[in-house]
Amino acid sequence: MGVEDGGPPPPRGGVVPWAVLTALVPVVFAIVVVALNASVYSAGGFVSRYLDALERRDVAVALETPGVAVPVGASEAALQRDALSGLGRHRIVSDVNAGSGLRRVVAEYELGGHPERTEFLVAAAPPTLLLFNGWRFEESPLARVRVTVLHDTGLRVNGVPVPDGTPTTGGDGTVDLAVPTPSRLVLDQRSRYLVAKPTTVDVTDPAAGAEATIDVQASGAFTSAVQKEVDAFLDDCATQRVLQPAGCPFRRVLADRVQDEPQWSIVSYPDITIQPGVGDDGEFAWFVTPSSGVAHISVDVVSLFDGSVSTLDEDVAYEVRYAITVRDDGGLDIRGI
Repeated sequence: MGVEDGGPPPPRGGVVPWAVLTALVPVVFAIVVVALNASVYSAGGFVSRYLDALERRDVAVALETPGVAVPVGASEAALQRDALSGLGRHRIVSDVNAGSGLRRVVAEYELGGHPERTEFLVAAAPPTLLLFNGWRFEESPLARVRVTVLHDTGLRVNGVPVPDGTPTTGGDGTVDLAVPTPSRLVLDQRSRYLVAKPTTVDVTDPAAGAEATIDVQASGAFTSAVQKEVDAFLDDCATQRVLQPAGCPFRRVLADRVQDEPQWSIVSYPDITIQPGVGDDGEFAWFVTPSSGVAHISVDVVSLFDGSVSTLDEDVAYEVRYAITVRDDGGLDIRGI
């Protein structure tokens, strides 16, 4: 019996499934775009990426975020990796429509181990790759922190020295720092001769900014160095074999005549204390507050009345007060006042 010709050919396997998949690709792609725009490319996702950069202390990425701008006239000295405090465990808690293409995004985070929150105003921007939402900060998250430095013109931010010349010159210095929100600043000063106790500033509202004052005082090394200089100066004074050593704080005036050279020695040195202040010329300086000491003189004296000889052997109290200038090379200029 022969095979009959004619009839439809059997269907080719795989044609229908591939057609279905091809038709589904645009649908799946659209779903992915919608999902990414609702998460990664949402206003909250935009803020989260900025906070991620701060958490990593990635200054470059944080500053490149659209809408981030340094306040006019503010120093960028604090905008370096080592000067950033970092933050932890941040999360977006709300992302609401504020109208006119704006979104209000609230983030919670830990700053110095304590929970804080900040509201960011975010505006719509041109899309990324024509598909994904674009955003920028409507209000820059860089805050202005005004720091007043008493008795000096230098400071440190989270242990990083602010470059010389950033604050204003003079006895006190003032500097406006551009600081990322959120961040924690520990402001102090620590140099060879000067020290200030740390002052902590938490920056959580870029619009409000912050102000701080650090009080710079003489360090123990400063006091020790001046004490050593003063002691050596007084020792030199004691080598002068005269009643009134030149340029020295102690002297003895006699109506009678000395028979030989007076012998001076130091019984006690003044206990040096250094304080900031302003001199008679109106210029800032460091001062040794009035401090007392005792010298001793021994000399044979001839009476002009009857020619008798006696030995003058007594203590002589004296007082010192000095103005001190710290030179650029780290040396000290000490002058009596």
